[in-house]
Amino acid sequence: MPKAYFYGVGRAFPGVSKVPENSFDMQVQPLEPRRMFATWSDYAHLVGQDAATRDYKSVTGAGVTVAVIDTGIDYTQTSLGGGFGKKFKVIGGYDFVDNDSDPMDETGHGTSVAGVIAAKPYTVNGVTYQGVAPDAKLVALRVGTDSGISDNNIDRALRWVIKNYKTFGISVVNLSLGSGNYTTAQTNSTMSADFQKLHDLRIFVTAASGNSNDQQSGPISQDGIAYPAADPSVFAVGAVDSSDVITPWAQRGQELDLLAPGVDIVMPKLGGGFVTEDGTSFSSPYVAGTAALIKQEDPSAGAGDVGSILMSSGRTNRDGDNESGNTTGLLFSRLNIDAALGLATQRIGKTRTLGLGTSFDTALDSEGVLHAAYYDKGRLLYATRDTDGLWSKAQIVDSSADVGSQVSIAIDATGKAGIGYYDATNTAVKYASFGGSRWTSATIESSKLVGTSPSVGFTIAGDAYLAYYRKSGGTLQLAHLTRDTGKWNRVTVDGGNGANVGSVLSLDVGEAALRSGFFTVYHATVAVAYADSTNGALKYARLDVDDPTATWFTAVVDTTGGIGSIDLKLHASPLTSATQAQIAYRDTKNGLVKYAYRNTDWFPQTVASSTGSGVQLSFDDSDNVLVTYFNGKKKALYTSTWRGTGSWSTAFNTASSAQVSVSMNARAAEVLLSWLDRQQTTLGTSDLV
Repeated sequence: MPKAYFYGVGRAFPGVSKVPENSFDMQVQPLEPRRMFATWSDYAHLVGQDAATRDYKSVTGAGVTVAVIDTGIDYTQTSLGGGFGKKFKVIGGYDFVDNDSDPMDETGHGTSVAGVIAAKPYTVNGVTYQGVAPDAKLVALRVGTDSGISDNNIDRALRWVIKNYKTFGISVVNLSLGSGNYTTAQTNSTMSADFQKLHDLRIFVTAASGNSNDQQSGPISQDGIAYPAADPSVFAVGAVDSSDVITPWAQRGQELDLLAPGVDIVMPKLGGGFVTEDGTSFSSPYVAGTAALIKQEDPSAGAGDVGSILMSSGRTNRDGDNESGNTTGLLFSRLNIDAALGLATQRIGKTRTLGLGTSFDTALDSEGVLHAAYYDKGRLLYATRDTDGLWSKAQIVDSSADVGSQVSIAIDATGKAGIGYYDATNTAVKYASFGGSRWTSATIESSKLVGTSPSVGFTIAGDAYLAYYRKSGGTLQLAHLTRDTGKWNRVTVDGGNGANVGSVLSLDVGEAALRSGFFTVYHATVAVAYADSTNGALKYARLDVDDPTATWFTAVVDTTGGIGSIDLKLHASPLTSATQAQIAYRDTKNGLVKYAYRNTDWFPQTVASSTGSGVQLSFDDSDNVLVTYFNGKKKALYTSTWRGTGSWSTAFNTASSAQVSVSMNARAAEVLLSWLDRQQTTLGTSDLV
């Protein structure tokens, strides 16, 4: 790993080089003019810190301990407890620089970070500040000074947490340090195993995304985030100012998980008093403090549960709408503390099983939480399954009519769910979206018997695509939501003029990541696999949505004479690491489960001989093909695997009904199987990979 840096106070400190004397300026800076009646800072208002203290008075971080891996903590600060040991706020720690048990800060960075997490209230220039979790306890792990940090010290600190987390009750770790620019998830030969172990121990780890290698004058010179923020087991946090504008120096890219305040942050100062500073160093502890609040609300919440709540409850922020300089164009989630606590309450796991009707769909988010939308007595309901396997209490998404008998759910890049569904009362297709605290629903089309077989997906930029069947006219329709305008447009993809297509369909959205200079450009493809009922064929349609000159490409995949239960994925295969169109489906005429992949031409092959319905396509961490299907004769689910050569190998999954859904989490290489029992009353789940 490159040299490590602390990300704050206007500059970073390499892990080897000595910085010039007096370059670490910790002087108090004057605050910008404030409204006289304001008692909270502008950024506290922005992220709902003031609302959270009002709405959740008892949720203060009590009983939760946060480990701060940094320059130590000045525990003599009154707002940080005024002492060291089990009777104080800073209850323990270690100094890996001097190799002793006194983690006193000599630089100031760690003291400021600790203040954002858990400082008691203090007032500066008439404005009240406090740590996000003012009653949380702290553990100080000193790994560096103004001369920098060694990787070895960071690794030793992580192993110290693993060894001592029970003794000190540690459930959150903050690292406001890092280095490099990484556009994809990264692993480190020593630290990644520690981060994975902490994740497995249900300890939430958050890290600063970086300050563009400390070019804080901005703009960023390339996309990507620092390590360890880029580690798959670490939650990455970037910076916004009090106007919710991403700072020009905050590193960001597709691996960034959340945004939080990082400009003009007023914090406790080494030796007493307070200091105003900038940096993603101070964004990360905002998230660590919120994680402590969530852990107080739900001590059983795992690391993935906390991350999912933070993302799902956040406000969306488009990089490039109000930002200056180089931007990524991506859509991010920005911390909302009040909404996070509300969602944490809703997400608390209740039961191992979920009772639901005969129509459902599931999706896994990037943190490993399963989201389910389902039909129950004319209503569309929604619930989540936490990383420990417990289902939350269901929420009503829509009960305005007989809705949800056919349903599709997907998760966008900010961790929020979108649901496409059929309104049987009005013969309409509808779409519901979660905005962080509540659901909103819109009718996409309602004329002439439309809306069956809905299938929804998202681009990396957050736009939604919803394919559906218009029975009147026999056409395949596609609706597109432009996220920034909130407007839908609709097109006919195929059918009409005597052809009847789309009664069974599956949509997927793929992204090609291309380098343009030092930035990644994403080219989205939307594709639909669908039945042509006129001649019994399986067809495929694709559009390169980022090419303004592109037109729909259509092809016939298979002419078996009957098609059912289609599942399309744009994914790498055992034959190539490039994205490839692949389809699992039923040949209803011949009673076969089949799989087809596209490599210029289409290549169908038989997976199994089986009558029934329900087919799902997924992939293991080596991109081997998994086709899961319901065997109607044996009333059970089976999964067949193909590794690119030879025949399919088949394994029994479970007794079930025909209703089945398989969800993938590419970030964690996780595949989760969900099914209804034979009585069609209880939903079961298990790991497929």
